[in-house]
Amino acid sequence: MKWSLIQLQKYRGKKVPFEQEIDVTEYLKKHNHDVRSASLVKVSGNITVRQDSVLIDLVLDGTFVLPCARTFEDVIYPYHIESVETYVNKEEKILDETHHMMDGDKIDALPVMEELLLLEIPMQVYSDNVENALSEGNDWNVITEEELEQQAKQEETKVDPRLAGLADFFDKKED
Repeated sequence: MKWSLIQLQKYRGKKVPFEQEIDVTEYLKKHNHDVRSASLVKVSGNITVRQDSVLIDLVLDGTFVLPCARTFEDVIYPYHIESVETYVNKEEKILDETHHMMDGDKIDALPVMEELLLLEIPMQVYSDNVENALSEGNDWNVITEEELEQQAKQEETKVDPRLAGLADFFDKKED
């Protein structure tokens, strides 16, 4: 997604809407090996040309296909990203990570969009289908919070038989 400054100058002070679909699946797979596939990214927004900068309101919508952290099944993860990016023509005008340098007299928003998408990928996702999930193995099993609380209460009430005689030590009054 590239725009020429000369082309955009005729819209100075006005919002120029845009909408496009882009395919960044190969880029995402290359930079994050968890991404199995991705839908086309629906990019929409507005471009506002100012005297010394260009503001781009971006909205990115689409889905990633990622592995479930428990079962390695495919999980479709939808995303909706909104961002305001500013392109400037001088390095001293870069104030933070939302400010970017123009490439001569062109604005290339694709690298920024790719970065936003990479940042949106979660570290772990979980499938709603837990039937295939492992629930026990060698010396371990999955329990619910209620079962854990029950186990804690049972262990709390058990008294070590060696210390059973001390249980009522403070209850006895010395005569």
